[in-house]
Amino acid sequence: MKIRFLFIIFLTISIVMHSTYGFFISFCETTSIYWYFANDRKWNPKTKILVLGDSQIVSGILPETVAKIENVELDEVLYLPRPSQQPEGILSDTYESIQKLPNLKKIYVNLSPLNTSKNSITDAHKQLFFSFGNFKLYHLTDPLLRKAYFGNIADVSWKFVIQIFPYFGLSSNLNRIFYDPIVQSDLKRRRLESESIQKSMASESGAWIWKSIGDSPSLQELDEFQNLNTSILSGKRNLSIQLWNQCFQIWKEHRLDVVVLRIPFSPKMELDMRDKKANLVSDGYLEKIQSENVQNRIFVYDFKHEFLKEYSYFADLTHLNQKGRDAFAKLLKVNLLNHTNSSAKSM
Repeated sequence: MKIRFLFIIFLTISIVMHSTYGFFISFCETTSIYWYFANDRKWNPKTKILVLGDSQIVSGILPETVAKIENVELDEVLYLPRPSQQPEGILSDTYESIQKLPNLKKIYVNLSPLNTSKNSITDAHKQLFFSFGNFKLYHLTDPLLRKAYFGNIADVSWKFVIQIFPYFGLSSNLNRIFYDPIVQSDLKRRRLESESIQKSMASESGAWIWKSIGDSPSLQELDEFQNLNTSILSGKRNLSIQLWNQCFQIWKEHRLDVVVLRIPFSPKMELDMRDKKANLVSDGYLEKIQSENVQNRIFVYDFKHEFLKEYSYFADLTHLNQKGRDAFAKLLKVNLLNHTNSSAKSM
């Protein structure tokens, strides 16, 4: 009797949490808000072009731009980037896309030092996956995904706890509301940001100028960034390289064309990365996949030398603003149209 009573209590708590935790999303930070609403994106089986990546693609490329370049209908482009995305997330999305998208022909993805090195975004991605990511069997059966997400039994247990009691996935966001004055003063902006992201999911498949509410933010050449130090990005995370290798192997096996983009960071960040040699690992990997491209299905486009004087094209150190997105769209069209003459529509 006592066991049955406890089961009913836990079941009731779980149901209440699942039915109400969406209310608290607007109090979370930007990446959590985005991940939550990104789960509502529809997987259209008509999809021919799949866009994967992190917030650089979110703020840098519209689905309409890809559709025009590839000469396909807009509903044939599935737009799945997420902020703080890492190669383990891209591999996970790849497995799901192979299962759900029978007409898939091409992948767009971005690769940079942010997803070849071990840095704070790596840890943030794991937390976001635990809080908002869909749990699939292959996260345990694939050795690389298991290593990335579930290094021990405690990780597995924690993911199951969050699946059952989703408030625990919000704890790192909500706890600070009660003791951090900065977060308390930021709640109005977060609510507006939540509305903006939700609208972007409905109207632009999630494409969104990073942390933009209304006016598009813009950097100035004289802006100072006291904590700018990209030296941590110069290191190599071996697991990231293995995960990337697995992605390219699966794409190759399924005869998918792949467009790999090195999207530009802001001038000051690019110059700091050049000084700290933070591009060496990602540049070396881009050269490697180009040299091994025997089937001519991989197209690498490195734009890191673009916009080195165009401060006004950026919303912050790492993301393009609306003006930059428009300029980048023109760059993409000029560079990519050469290999899309035989469009995905005719495949």
